[in-house]
This record gives sequence, structure tokens and C-alpha cells, in this order.
Amino acid sequence: MRKASVFRSLGWAVTCIAIAIAFLFPLYAVFTAAFKDPTELTTTPATLFPQSFTLENFQLLNDLGDGVWTHIGNSVFLAVFTVVGTAVLATLGGWGFARYRFRGQGILFIAMLSALMVPFQPLLTPLFLVLKSLGVGNSLVGVGLVYVTFQLPFALFVMRNAFLNVPQALEDAARVDGATGPKLFMNVLLPVVRPGIITVALFAFLSSWNEFLAALILLNNQSLFPLPVALAAGAVNGNNGVRWPMLEAGVVVTMLPCLLLFFMLQRYYTSGLVAGAVKE
Repeated sequence: MRKASVFRSLGWAVTCIAIAIAFLFPLYAVFTAAFKDPTELTTTPATLFPQSFTLENFQLLNDLGDGVWTHIGNSVFLAVFTVVGTAVLATLGGWGFARYRFRGQGILFIAMLSALMVPFQPLLTPLFLVLKSLGVGNSLVGVGLVYVTFQLPFALFVMRNAFLNVPQALEDAARVDGATGPKLFMNVLLPVVRPGIITVALFAFLSSWNEFLAALILLNNQSLFPLPVALAAGAVNGNNGVRWPMLEAGVVVTMLPCLLLFFMLQRYYTSGLVAGAVKE
């Protein structure tokens, strides 16, 4: 019996290691390719380890569109706009749906969640016309509003369940101590639901930082392109094919903020997802 348990554990370990390698090897290939010499990058068969490390590929990013820092700044603006907008609206909305009762509440909540079933790609043309009529067409603010809109259903779901997990007795005790209204919300409830807020913010950041299609369609000014769109536009060198050294370096630059934020906020992210999955 003990031998069977050992073999079962060994089998699980081997399976998990194999899955981890399958997921991590593409990341390893991208990171090593970014530091390879351009001639080595195009050799066949590909080398597993760089023969010589170079930063030449990253220097090529300076020729990207209006400059790599301009496009990184655009991506940062969109990410911050989306994170702040989504976190604020979802937190306030989640508190309202969790603590206040009004007629049609359930129908309204289901209607908002139903937006998760609608892919945003077919809506890009109508959204382009709406943003143009509002005076925010071809602007980072307009694209940010689109990102916030499509992040809200999931974020609202997470925050509503996060507030539902806060015991009503905690709020009652705070009210007895004199905490009401904004003071109750800011000083008592927000620290408790912080994992949910961080989860929502992390999802919003990853989605907006890596989003490509909406920015490509809604923006026609090259100086406003975020980094993924600028990379796609700058990596194609006319009839000469794809500029792989620049593309590999750009992918690494794009990935680093996502990896760093995820590892820094991982414990909050995990607990926030668990809280958001608990049913009433």
C-alpha cells in the first residue's frame, strides 16, 4: 500500500514537472533569443543556449515608431487608466450590490454579467463610432474607456462576492463605534477586501497592457500606439520579412512588468480569487 502511494506521488511529480517545462520553455526561448546575436537568432537549427550575449536587439527598439519610450508611456497610461477606473467602479458597485437591496437588483446584476458572454471584437466598429461622437475618438482616453467597460463585469462579480464575505457584524460594530458612510467604507471595509481589489487591478493591468486588437482599430495615430501595436507595426520590414531581433527584445520588454507584478502580488491574487468564488 505504501509502495503504491509512493508511485502515485512520483507520477504526480513527474506530470507536474513535465507540464511546468511545457509552459516555461517558450518563456525561456524568448528570453534567450532576445540576448542572441542577430545572426545566431536566424541560424538553423536554433541554439538552445546563446553563444554570446548581446544587447544589440534592445538597441533596435530605439528605431520603433516614435521611440520605444513613447509607446511604453502610452501603454502605461492605458494600464493606469484601466486599473484605476476598473478598481474604483467595481469596488463601489460591488459594495452597492452586496449591501443595498433595491427592486430589480438581481436582474441588473445578471444583465451586467451577461456582458462576459459578448466578445468585444464584433463591437469594435460601433464603439469606434460612439467614441467619435463623444469626441474621444482616436485618443488614449477613448481606448481606456473601452478597456474599463469590458473589465467591469468580471471585476464587479469579484468585488460583490468579496464584500459579501465581510461579516455584517463587522460593519455593525464599526457603526456602533461611530464609523458611518465614507469613513466606514474607507477605514473598515476597504482593508478587508484588499485582496479582491488587487485581483481586479491585476486582471485589468494584464488585459490592458497586452491588448492589441482594440488599440489597433480605435487608434490611427502612430504616436498614440501602445507597445504591442507599435511592435507589430515596426517589426515588419517591408518585403524583407519580420525583424525578429527587434520583436524578441520587444516581447521581453512587454513581459517583464506582467511577471514582476504577478510575483509581487501573487498571494493577494490567490486569496482574492478564492473570495470571489465563494457563493452566498
